[in-house]
Amino acid sequence: MAVFKVLVVDDDYINRKLLVNILKKKLYEIETLESADGEDALDKLHQNPDIELILLDIEMPKVNGIEFLARYMDDDTIPRVPIIAISSNETREKESLIRGADAFLVKPISEERLMEAICSSC
Repeated sequence: MAVFKVLVVDDDYINRKLLVNILKKKLYEIETLESADGEDALDKLHQNPDIELILLDIEMPKVNGIEFLARYMDDDTIPRVPIIAISSNETREKESLIRGADAFLVKPISEERLMEAICSSC
């Protein structure tokens, strides 16, 4: 059975671990990679072309989620995968979707909403 590889991008350690724990609880064959900002996430995508899904916080220091989306969409060397944008600020939804996110979730995130977004995006 193939392993489903997910990149979790959030500057908040606790939020990253919460998302990783939900993924590991709900998806059996999964490998997660973590990034604390968009710059590191872009590096991980270059190093791991087999990533199949990105969970992306929008509000981050350095390279935020919106800037990440712009740079990701402009970089033809990175394979395109579904991106679920996440923010506590629901006003960021439209911009996130326009910039290339496939779905948008507002924090706090429930297991059910996350799994629904993953199923509809992948």
